[in-house]
Amino acid sequence: MSSPAPSLCAAALAGLVGCSSESDQPHAGAGAVKTPPVPEGDLAGTVVDAVAATRRTSARLDQEITMSDGKQSQLLLITGHFDMAGDRGRLTVETTDSGGAHAEELFVAGKVYLRGVKGAAGPWGSFDRNKSEVHLPLRAPMNDPEHTLVQVGMAKKVYYQGVEKVNGAPAKHYRGMLDHAAISLRIAESERDEVNEDRAARGEDIPAFADVWIDGAGRVVQTRTALGFGFNTTTVTTVFSDFGKLVQVTAPAAIGIVRVPPSHIITG
Repeated sequence: MSSPAPSLCAAALAGLVGCSSESDQPHAGAGAVKTPPVPEGDLAGTVVDAVAATRRTSARLDQEITMSDGKQSQLLLITGHFDMAGDRGRLTVETTDSGGAHAEELFVAGKVYLRGVKGAAGPWGSFDRNKSEVHLPLRAPMNDPEHTLVQVGMAKKVYYQGVEKVNGAPAKHYRGMLDHAAISLRIAESERDEVNEDRAARGEDIPAFADVWIDGAGRVVQTRTALGFGFNTTTVTTVFSDFGKLVQVTAPAAIGIVRVPPSHIITG
């Protein structure tokens, strides 16, 4: 499917909340399977419970997003700390291409503030967190980590895959399918039509998977969502760690903030 340019206040920021050019592939982030998969029936409820537990706390996150059209691969790196229960967080978004673009995002009380941090910082853009949309499947609006958790919580036909190490500790690995509703979550209306057409042309859902690793405390420590159709592939890998630490974020001073209308908040 085509990828229209995101609509933001600056092209550099648009690339960081959308995609950027890079040829390297992401690291897997998890160790080798220690136990063989055991069919236990659909365990979607297990993932839903873990997502809920994770959203009640705070965590550090490290995310890699790769997209490819069969000719060119693109990589985006996102790191930061996020208090999901407290509705606040701070993310740094970067590309690793020759441009080396960076951006900073602040999530505070239902707002997202975004600015470039390479060279002159410039003004902050202000967005309504719950009104932002994306134009690519599996992307999160404003790189919101809670969106990723919600998405994997929608997985169907979930089965246990075994125990692997994540963050140096054992974690149970589950894999499920993402249906059409999950992969089109928060996609802008114009792009939603195209996703619907792709699905109709196939006669079935676009193949998409959600992998979730859950630690001994019942929290999500890693997710991986992936889809592929034709030569187009997208993979989003997120590692959660350092649970429960205090996350302090203050909104920027009102002066110099550029308000972005809802019609322009298409960010992935």
